[in-house]
Amino acid sequence: MTSRLTRSLLLGLLLAAGGCSSGVSGWRYFHGDLPGEGFRNVKSGLAISPAWISESLRIVSSSPVIGRDEQGLEVLYVGTVDAQLVAVEAVGGRVLWKLSLDGPSEKARVTSAPALGPDGGIIIAATRELDGGRLQTTLHKADPQGHLRWSYALPDQGFSTGSPKVFVHDRQTLVVAAAAVLATPGGVRSELLVLRDLGQRAELLARKPLGDCPAGGGGAGAAGLGRAWLGLTSFPAAVGGLPGHGFLDPTPAVVVSRSKPLIAVADTVCRIEAYEWDGRDLALVWQAFHDGGALSSPAVVFGNLLVIGSGRGLLTAHDVETGVKMWEYDAGEPVLATPAGSSKGIVFVVSETQMHAVSGANGVPVVQAGSPQRFRLPGVSRSSPVVTADCVYAATQEMVTVSHDFKARSHNTGFSGTGFSSPAVGGDGSVYAVARNGAIWKFKGSK
Repeated sequence: MTSRLTRSLLLGLLLAAGGCSSGVSGWRYFHGDLPGEGFRNVKSGLAISPAWISESLRIVSSSPVIGRDEQGLEVLYVGTVDAQLVAVEAVGGRVLWKLSLDGPSEKARVTSAPALGPDGGIIIAATRELDGGRLQTTLHKADPQGHLRWSYALPDQGFSTGSPKVFVHDRQTLVVAAAAVLATPGGVRSELLVLRDLGQRAELLARKPLGDCPAGGGGAGAAGLGRAWLGLTSFPAAVGGLPGHGFLDPTPAVVVSRSKPLIAVADTVCRIEAYEWDGRDLALVWQAFHDGGALSSPAVVFGNLLVIGSGRGLLTAHDVETGVKMWEYDAGEPVLATPAGSSKGIVFVVSETQMHAVSGANGVPVVQAGSPQRFRLPGVSRSSPVVTADCVYAATQEMVTVSHDFKARSHNTGFSGTGFSSPAVGGDGSVYAVARNGAIWKFKGSK
């Protein structure tokens, strides 16, 4: 098992070195790419002085993604809790357009990151509150000019605070989303949905309920949902987030470097599962159970290692192809931020108050000067770390930059983050992060 993981790590490092800096891969989804590894192989600098600060937007937990306009210039897309999809040009921070996702008589909110399709279209989830405290999520597609192309309400009043993923398979543009449906009183059932983007409308291709929970499973349930919704939609957010009152539903991780795309999905009820898409349906590949409660989004790092954090403080790694549990790391406090990989086989983990460096080969803490490599963050964070060729960034109560060995560090104390929204990395190494007042800060890269 160890030799197989070593080969997978080497393959993943080669893929990262050769592919992560291309314009196509970019930062088009939550936590970077389809697998959600949180890594971009570009040189970057310390996030000390902002190149610009945008106008204040009502962003709490949505993370920016990055596309390009017709001239090839980068554009940021992000959602707000007053139901706006916002486009911001990366050169100077000017807002290009805002698209309202509200209906004529409803109040919607965006809690998650958008996703960019191959045609430059932006897919984003907006959720509205229904009578009786129920929630309903609708997926929307906008074109790069800010025109709405289609809307699709999740079936049976499905809801999600996570992000969609978009990819092309067999010449079809597919949208993948995880959803939850209130089932028995106080209970939640989780589902994985696959839609086809037809340009002017979306078509549901597959709807797969995740496997049954053991007796007693139930996760956060409806009561936990209410607390999470409060923490994710209150503006401005409390500095460092609201401990115990807010976490994003896990966003699926998608692996397309195989004949049949693999979709890894987790829920806060009891399951982590991986499915293959054969062009017609979802086929279960493997399934693992957990004891319920909040999880981070899964990330597939180094090509073959699925890593996921939990509210119990454990970081768990599985072989993404087989589901075999490879190792487990105890961070000592909740890990609700999505872990990130690096080109050197290190997994960077943000628990609520600390950043950890863990070996991807065996889950053992990386040791520097005789001690585990660990760094105390300023304030509480559920914002996922992002990694470049040079640095690791965390948008907490301050904007923090550390070198891969944690020896070089910088803090921008003028920046105060939400503790939810995760940074994005541009093609030139620039880093974009959301402050507590909803303004986006740009820290210029090394290029």
